[in-house]
Amino acid sequence: MRRLLITMAALVTLAACGPGEIGQECQGAAIEEDCVDGAICTPTRSETAEPLDDPNSEIYVCRQICEVQADCTEPGMECRRVVGSMVSSCQPDDDASDPMDPMEMD
Repeated sequence: MRRLLITMAALVTLAACGPGEIGQECQGAAIEEDCVDGAICTPTRSETAEPLDDPNSEIYVCRQICEVQADCTEPGMECRRVVGSMVSSCQPDDDASDPMDPMEMD
């Protein structure tokens, strides 16, 4: 009985550590394993760090993988190559605010 409870607790813990949904923060670097199927971990700049060109000011968010602009259905998003990857994702247009940026979410 004790082994069953330990096994169940381990399974619940592992299930809670699943991949990030689109819009959620991820570990970093352009990897798909941190995010749900169809998404990739993509860098985005934090508005709070200075100077803005500092690479340490980047946070990472799971974003939808795209091949063409039509794949990005959210307003203000454009299909662009993920830095350090051969994959593209729907990223905020430089002229628009980022609807998926965790710094802007309530």
